[in-house]
Amino acid sequence: MTEKNIEAIREFLRKLENAESADSALQFLVEAASELLGAEKVSVVADSESGLLQVRALRWPGTDTTAGISGRVFSTGESLLVSDARSDPRLKGMPSSHYRTSSFISVPILSNGSPFAVLNITDREDGSVFSGVDLGLAELLADVASISLERHRFIESIEELQKESVTDALTGLGNRRHFERRMLSEISRARRFGQPLSLIMLDIDDFKVYNDTYGHPTGDATLRGLAQVMLDNVRTIDDVIRYGGEEFAVILPQTTIDLATVVAERMRAAANELEVEGIEEVANRIFSVSIGVASFPIDARDEHELVNHADIALYIAKAEGKDRVVVFEPMKEDERRTYRRIPIRLNTIISGEDYRGPFEEQTITRNLSAGGALIVHRRELDIDIPLHLSIQNPFLGGEESQTVMQLDGKLIRLERGEEELRGAVAFDTILSRFS
Repeated sequence: MTEKNIEAIREFLRKLENAESADSALQFLVEAASELLGAEKVSVVADSESGLLQVRALRWPGTDTTAGISGRVFSTGESLLVSDARSDPRLKGMPSSHYRTSSFISVPILSNGSPFAVLNITDREDGSVFSGVDLGLAELLADVASISLERHRFIESIEELQKESVTDALTGLGNRRHFERRMLSEISRARRFGQPLSLIMLDIDDFKVYNDTYGHPTGDATLRGLAQVMLDNVRTIDDVIRYGGEEFAVILPQTTIDLATVVAERMRAAANELEVEGIEEVANRIFSVSIGVASFPIDARDEHELVNHADIALYIAKAEGKDRVVVFEPMKEDERRTYRRIPIRLNTIISGEDYRGPFEEQTITRNLSAGGALIVHRRELDIDIPLHLSIQNPFLGGEESQTVMQLDGKLIRLERGEEELRGAVAFDTILSRFS
């Protein structure tokens, strides 16, 4: 091997080490093969999702015309050295090539022991025939490249898994995990640069009716359609997220509460026009969403308050009749004392009736205010279902346990934990504060 070839191999190794992707590594491979073997035409074809071999890298203008030969090498995993394609019995029945010479080399590129791609080399610059030494050099290049390719494929698979971990499979939007990470970074950026950050929380009105009436496939199509409507109404720097179930969130960096309200209203109006195949028009009924809007720093001190306050605005939008946008308004001091939420742990019996019939369940109330409560339960409950809460005396237990508060309300929000469900209940009336 000449000093020139040794240097060419060293350069090839340096390029592979710095290759940013599998495709760039393949391109370095065809360039090295062309230089070391004196070939005018070099290509790499690789397996694709369609099951067909497709060109991934090449050294000459045009397309690869050795698909049949490449397919044979790919399927057998064995290299092919041909001195004269016109007379070689192994190529009988193969498509004829249109290359300048009849000698070529095809070498499989392996990944984890299985063919991943095929390196094709033909048309030697001086017109001579490729030799066994040339085949050995081509196989060496393919083996070296395969190490780099395995590394890149591993990195790409990890990146794909990371992407899937923060992506909602149905809509392609970011998921709850992505939302939490993005909120942290955006709050930090807003603090650092003294810029506003607004948040939209959006929930489909009466979504269970659509699922029950038209089926879950149509419900899924509705979620995808709404996701696209939301994407169509934001900037590239904004982030639309599927928060969970039929609830979505939109993070709006560098956006005041007034501008965020305009965006929210635009989304609400666009949602009214949403058309989903399979959903018939119903008299006096349109597809609608309820939206809550809050902004940092005027409405919240951190990401937790921002989410909570946008949620409160969303609850109000639901309670006031749905199909509307509500902007969070901080309570006045006297209202804050009246409706202050008290963190507490109280045994509570909830009862009601759903499509399965009457039910009663022992639950826990986690916090309580004059306007509502957060309960932890296990039974699947529907949004807007009427509930009766019997809150127990926290200082008595066992047979001495007694009800000290009777409350009527309806479930306005449901969150799923790993082992429990958390439901937000808005009260209708307080029947008896203490017995």
